[in-house]
Amino acid sequence: MDVISLDAERDRRNGPDEQFVTVDPAGRRMFAFCLDYQMGGLFWTATIWAYDFEDAELRADAMRENLKVAGQIYAEVPG
Repeated sequence: MDVISLDAERDRRNGPDEQFVTVDPAGRRMFAFCLDYQMGGLFWTATIWAYDFEDAELRADAMRENLKVAGQIYAEVPG
């Protein structure tokens, strides 16, 4: 049986897991950030892509000003 040291694995990495990193059309890396909010006495989280923490905060500020529902998501096309 192989035993994996989670501490050693965490220390080996230089960043987030690959599913939390993407590249924009200009080739710049973007990272997944979570936004927490409270509604009806419960806490909820939404995920956004941003270049860094400062960019994530700017995007959250923009959402406070003009966020709206664009539609319901039914599927994701792989690729």
